[in-house]
Amino acid sequence: MSTHQVRAARLREFLAQDPHNPDLACDLADALFASGDVIAARDVLDSLPLDVALAPGVRFRLARCALATGEYANAASIHAEMLQEGLDGVALRHDLAFAQLCMQRADEAMGTLASAFDAFGATPELLILKSRIALMQGDFALAVSSADEALAMRPGDPIALGVKALAQFDGSEQDASAYTARAALEIDPHQHEALLVAATLCLWQQDVDTAQPLFERALERHPNSGRALSGYGQLLMLRNELPRAGEVLAHATRTMSNHIGTWHALAWCQLLMGQIDDAEASYRSAYDADRNFGDTHGGLALIAALRGQHDEADLSIRRALRLDPNAATARYAQALLMEARGDAAGSEAQIAKLLPQTGLFASMPVSEFAHRLKSTLTSGNR
Repeated sequence: MSTHQVRAARLREFLAQDPHNPDLACDLADALFASGDVIAARDVLDSLPLDVALAPGVRFRLARCALATGEYANAASIHAEMLQEGLDGVALRHDLAFAQLCMQRADEAMGTLASAFDAFGATPELLILKSRIALMQGDFALAVSSADEALAMRPGDPIALGVKALAQFDGSEQDASAYTARAALEIDPHQHEALLVAATLCLWQQDVDTAQPLFERALERHPNSGRALSGYGQLLMLRNELPRAGEVLAHATRTMSNHIGTWHALAWCQLLMGQIDDAEASYRSAYDADRNFGDTHGGLALIAALRGQHDEADLSIRRALRLDPNAATARYAQALLMEARGDAAGSEAQIAKLLPQTGLFASMPVSEFAHRLKSTLTSGNR
């Protein structure tokens, strides 16, 4: 048993003897939470007598359990009620802002955080959260500077380093992000953002043997991490483990329903398994998220080309290339049309031009997948 588990066992005995003691209940919930048993912590809190359940510390920990289990609206509701009752504290405002961030209400989260800075001043935790919010807002410079402020207050903090690494990565500072991620992982081998950066950089280099354990380690503690799931699903595609890749990528789309690149990866996976109708549904989901993405229109062109709907494919190709002259799916759809019209050499030349794209979750080697898809089609698995 771990230290936290031993402590939890002792506290459970004490609470059984004194069930109306809110401090004991909170200490037990904290010990269970620290041991990773969030469900047990919530069960303890839910089973308390009413007078104890209403204690501020108990309610705060119930909100933390809700955060940990993805019940963000419930957590935010508990925090808001406590603030309305005049209960306040830096941790309470931090967790409210975090819940708002998890609900993708970044501007609201930044406003809550600003009130926490005004009331309590800067802390490493608040600065790290500010960095996370800035990341969601696409302000990578602010995300890096906020993480640096946290590191100035608490040098070597692995979470601050990990969030900084992700901000550098999303800001296209790949060399810097690799260095920062390594520094974080030397301190904490399970730091989530650092694992994402290190794993994705390896994936981009198609170094799947190094990337796979990094993604798997990230998913051990964060099984619903959309970015980890998306990268891991693409890695499984490279290993040609298509059914499993499809399951992982579908899970990723449930956690990041607006992430275009993940829908595209799922569509490619479905195409490689000969599931053209499912692939079209994935491209339609990407289209619903953003109608101005060239590769989505290219994907729809690809579907039309595979079905022999050449005029419709031509229209979608033109739309795609207007939006993005380098849209890889559109260029592959062009290659399919060339072949269908008797230009096999031109088709092969077009496919040869397809190179892996750059950018987050664009690690798929389209040329390789295009050849695999052609093999699938010619084998009759259409």
